[in-house]
Amino acid sequence: MATLTIKNKQEEAKFGFAFKNLADKNYNQTDTEGNELGGFSAIYTGLLQFDLDALKAFWDCALAHNKKRPAIADIEAALEARIEEDGDTIPLFKEAFRVINESGFFKKDAKTFWKNLELFKTMGKTEAEQVENAKGVQIMLDAKAELLDEETELTD
Repeated sequence: MATLTIKNKQEEAKFGFAFKNLADKNYNQTDTEGNELGGFSAIYTGLLQFDLDALKAFWDCALAHNKKRPAIADIEAALEARIEEDGDTIPLFKEAFRVINESGFFKKDAKTFWKNLELFKTMGKTEAEQVENAKGVQIMLDAKAELLDEETELTD
């Protein structure tokens, strides 16, 4: 369970259509070919990259179910307080990544993300491009392992 104390109130992250709709509306990204990637992918990838904006987006969307959703400034203040308390950002990233990765609502999205990333390893017109792609995939696998406290190794 991921929780964050905002204005002295313990808030719990929830996953459902409110999360998805807000993520798609506010955090969707477009790839180089003009394809929309979806808000979930943007947030999920951002968490893997330890991007503080993704952490903020995660909490914005995770609290979208609230009738009185906290303002971004309040989420930022709560995150800053938690970072100061923990002495690091890693616990926040681990908590956010774990709950979104394991949520029933986004389970298929997460599996599809990793399946597509695995396919990306072999893409590329040259062997050098494929090697670079494989390195990029390994970086993501290493980040996933760190966030889930697992060991990982690139598979061929």
